[in-house]
Amino acid sequence: MDATSIIHACPSSVYLVRTAAIRCTVSAPQQKSKETRLEEFGTWLKGMGHEPCNLRLRSFPSESETPGTGAIAKTGGIRKGQIIVQVPFQAFMSEQTARACPHVGPLIEKARLTEWQSLCLHLLCERAKGVRSMWYPYLALLPTESEMAELHPLMWPQGLSEEWLSGSPMLLKLQQRFLNCREDYEALVAAGGNFLFPPEKSIDAIVTEISTRWAASILLSRAFSLDLTNELDDDEFSEHSTVLVPWADMLNHSSLCGKESCLVYDSIKKLACLHASKDYLEGEQVFDSYGPNLSPSDLLLDYGFVDQENNNHRVDLPASCLGPVTGSANDDLLRSIGLPPDGAIFSITEDGVDETALAWTRAAVASIKELASVGWTEGKHSQEKINTRGNMSMACFLKPVSHENESEVMRRLLSACGNVLTQYQTTLDEDHAMVDNEVDKVKVSWAQAQAKLAIISEKKALRGAWKQFYVKLKKLENGGNFRRSSQIKRTN
Repeated sequence: MDATSIIHACPSSVYLVRTAAIRCTVSAPQQKSKETRLEEFGTWLKGMGHEPCNLRLRSFPSESETPGTGAIAKTGGIRKGQIIVQVPFQAFMSEQTARACPHVGPLIEKARLTEWQSLCLHLLCERAKGVRSMWYPYLALLPTESEMAELHPLMWPQGLSEEWLSGSPMLLKLQQRFLNCREDYEALVAAGGNFLFPPEKSIDAIVTEISTRWAASILLSRAFSLDLTNELDDDEFSEHSTVLVPWADMLNHSSLCGKESCLVYDSIKKLACLHASKDYLEGEQVFDSYGPNLSPSDLLLDYGFVDQENNNHRVDLPASCLGPVTGSANDDLLRSIGLPPDGAIFSITEDGVDETALAWTRAAVASIKELASVGWTEGKHSQEKINTRGNMSMACFLKPVSHENESEVMRRLLSACGNVLTQYQTTLDEDHAMVDNEVDKVKVSWAQAQAKLAIISEKKALRGAWKQFYVKLKKLENGGNFRRSSQIKRTN
């Protein structure tokens, strides 16, 4: 069984913690108009052989649904299936270009920085170079720290994030990202990130906590995961690389776009390409897809917005929400498949949970007798044999194992949904009223409205799932045949 499709392990990292203080060269603030910078950006890309594919970049006002930069169809419009993005490989920013940089490359190698940390340092270094950077026309279009304060949760003041996401599982995830950024900042400073250029008086440091969070927010909201295997000579690089692709990251996302509107890399043409998912009229904004399975919560935390067409309501919860496992044997089984109770995550949708999450929960609450019935018994075995036995035993939990076990599974899931719902500080009606600015004397900002939209989505998922678990539990308590289906199906 693929036990990681819905339940997955929480990653953890260890960082070198040191501090340093040195002032380095930072580029002057961009003074040119947005329109001038867009023109210079287009000229820069054209010099690399870029074809704009009948698109024109333009700036959208802050009060629009997609504030910032986007792309519109030019004369004649765009036809469904037409290529709308073709960005040459040489324009990319990646771990490969970071390692090739004479300034940051040696630091990456010496400090053994991660791919993410390498890209953060690379981005900060190139921004600090100003006009001397190869990517200056692109970097000049990126929003500043102050602009990102309205556009991305990582840049929200911490007090506001706690207020806007109070009671939501998103808050814990965002707080963990704040901690990750702090650790990345310390790692970059310890690596010598503030010694990249000769120190000058009264010049701010390149690597600060806020600039590291800025770099992380830029990568989260703009980077793509592309297969660059054919472009990488070094086995040290992973098959899928995190890459900044100028121009492609200027298009805005729509959940109505299909897979054809996801960026892919063409190793033969050495271009990043994507196609239009529908026809667009001249002057109409053209969208791409950041991913077909993103939930509103994903969109908010990674990209800073929620598109209202998205109905992929989902909540990711730590397995600890289900309560303690029955005993040490259950704990050993779950750890043997790499999904320990203290590190696994499960996803809840309006339809409940999928069969792999049900299997995990059945294993967590199983009795010793039920564990033995699926072949899991305690004893001394090699790690390889333990892992094999664990996978075989977990496969048996894809179906219910007993009436008592299935009833307890439903009770645990029902309780988890109810407990999370009680943590929110507002009702669903109040959330809708705030998004629509119908609350007296309260004007909700664009960023706060995005947070509310994500919370509304979470509540829809939890409410729908609660109903499914409740109906299933009542059937079990009334003597229903629990073996009819191992999945929770949505009812009207």
